[in-house]
Amino acid sequence: MSEDVKELLRAKIPCEKTGIEIRHSVCDICTPGPQCGLDVYVKDGKVIKIEGTKGFGPNNGALCTKGAANRQYLYRKDRIQHPMKRVGPRGSDEFEPITWEEAFRLIAEGLNSVKEKYGADAVAFMTGYPKWYRPWLHRLAFSFGTENYMTESSTCHTAEVMSYLLAFGNEMSADVPGGPDLLVGWSANHMISGFPNGRNFFNYMEKGGKVVNIDTRVTPNEQKADIMITIKSGTDGYLANTIASILIKNDWIDKEFIDNYVHGFEEYKAMVSEYTVEECEQITGVPAEKITELARLIGEAKNPLIMPSNGLCHHINGLQTHRAVVALNILKGSVARKGGMNPSYGSWLEMNAGFVTKEEEFLNDVRPKGNKPRIGTDRFPVWTELKDEGQLMDFVRQAESGDPYPLKAIYGHGVNTMIHPQSDKFVEAAKQMEFIAATDIFWTEFCSLADVVLPACTSMERSEVKANGNGCIFYSSPAVEPLYESKDDVTIMAGVAKALNLNDDLLKSGYDACIKHIFRETPVDLDQAKAAAKQVPVERVQRDPFLSKPLKTPSGKIELYSEVIAKYAASHNLDPLPKWYSGFGEESPEEFPFTLVSGGRQANAIHSHLHKVPWLRSLRPEVMADINPLDAARLNIEQGDEVYLSSATNKIKVKANLSAIALLGQVNLYHGYEEANVNLLLPNTFLDPYSGFPGFKQLRCNIEKAEVES
Repeated sequence: MSEDVKELLRAKIPCEKTGIEIRHSVCDICTPGPQCGLDVYVKDGKVIKIEGTKGFGPNNGALCTKGAANRQYLYRKDRIQHPMKRVGPRGSDEFEPITWEEAFRLIAEGLNSVKEKYGADAVAFMTGYPKWYRPWLHRLAFSFGTENYMTESSTCHTAEVMSYLLAFGNEMSADVPGGPDLLVGWSANHMISGFPNGRNFFNYMEKGGKVVNIDTRVTPNEQKADIMITIKSGTDGYLANTIASILIKNDWIDKEFIDNYVHGFEEYKAMVSEYTVEECEQITGVPAEKITELARLIGEAKNPLIMPSNGLCHHINGLQTHRAVVALNILKGSVARKGGMNPSYGSWLEMNAGFVTKEEEFLNDVRPKGNKPRIGTDRFPVWTELKDEGQLMDFVRQAESGDPYPLKAIYGHGVNTMIHPQSDKFVEAAKQMEFIAATDIFWTEFCSLADVVLPACTSMERSEVKANGNGCIFYSSPAVEPLYESKDDVTIMAGVAKALNLNDDLLKSGYDACIKHIFRETPVDLDQAKAAAKQVPVERVQRDPFLSKPLKTPSGKIELYSEVIAKYAASHNLDPLPKWYSGFGEESPEEFPFTLVSGGRQANAIHSHLHKVPWLRSLRPEVMADINPLDAARLNIEQGDEVYLSSATNKIKVKANLSAIALLGQVNLYHGYEEANVNLLLPNTFLDPYSGFPGFKQLRCNIEKAEVES
């Protein structure tokens, strides 16, 4: 081999001499959010390098740490390689390889046996990450005969959507590029949770926009803001309602907008009038002068945008808190206008790309009739009315009690036990199932509990359609062949549907046929899009102005007083107004004097599936709890000391990281670590009564220095 070829190979230059070629794919790690384009450098059928695709809408060539580690993600050592069946007790990890044909047969026998004995509703169809295959899993559940389809959205994002649906009858999004004259980021951490969105935030600041950031922790967003407001966890709703009271008293509201478009203002006005700056300072920890300054800034702004995040919903008062923050936009009339809150219409897989598909019809065509109420229906009626899936956080209670009917099997893709509060209770409930099938890319604790385990592949090993917010679709082809015996999730579901002998020829036909069915009236040539291997623009649908006709709320107006919630006010003790209540449980603050804040994002991980990627784990190799240095000094804790975090439920051992990122009296711990699962500390009853979301970010706990073993 000549020296020039060796140099080209060392530099990974794609050309005929090196045999390296660039194939285009998409990163699905943060699904369905940024969906960043990937340039995948391939030689001899193996990925040797990953870069971002220049000109690709969401990322335009840039990649975050997670996306840049896609090659190591693909070649992780714990990839599931073959279909397997369990040959030992549940949880024993005793499995043996089997063929795909036998795997499909065993799954069909297991699910149909439960269906015959208890009915289709006794089978729960579950999924975690990723999200690209969800319409197929939802349809598989429907075709099987049950509405018990549940996802990790039972703990992520959906409560935020519910808040918008209750107020506007439609999902909404913040138009930061539209240029508000004041941007209030409330629990916003975009550079970590999805950096393409963070670009909008920082571009706004670079153009001279004024930014206020409110958070319980010191984040990159907060460090860059003009005004930083740190607040005690779970008290944001009280602050929002206090600001609303000040706005109304000072006549800093858009009366004409409220008179024309808003329902329940007088009831709301009476409710917030009880909130005072003095009590707000005491409850939130925000100084009175900062509270009044923030209210004045919002009040005097002509076009403010108050942008709440999903993180606000991870409290047992989360939905009401999010509603309270959204209400400030309503008071200022910052709705359906440039730089305000604007309607978001899902085109495909929750992405607003401006065109219409038949995704909803794809599900409803086979929706079963006369079923038993789906999981969580009675306990969380607001969730049930607004979300077309079961509430996964009620699974353990129903599995244990059999109320209102027994649950006997789980069919899961990407299911992770650690998503559950008091995760060990989910494990015990799963052990009582008569049959479990698990599909995943990597081995998890849930796989250990299954009867049959199937290997799935990554986004670089399959075809899929992505809809981007820039009005384009991207139809990828595999950059490399699926590793080992893995298959993509939709191909697996088609095989399961055939083995079950379901009356659903479309589902059995596989991904491409279903996609063409779903996009059949969308003005795009899918074959051409797939062959192009690049983004293809799609004609946008022209919609009437959002406020030009009645909204999809019971009143037809924007609702500060929710008529949906009002239906369950008496039966479930829910409040139609966004009234604040404490987000703590009943634990004693004397016994558990600290507030545990978990569930936050870090730059090198998302949930649990990146902690075993070497490059990413190296950025934070130890499981560490962020403790305020003053708290640590009082407890005689030094950097790197082992400490116990305990709650009324459990305790875990981690290392101490002394950092001012944590407020006094609060401790921050990232989630998703197998060796220190923070969700073991949360009671499985610690749930928001409106949404069912766990209180990840506000649990009473204690910190104790661990004794050094001799």
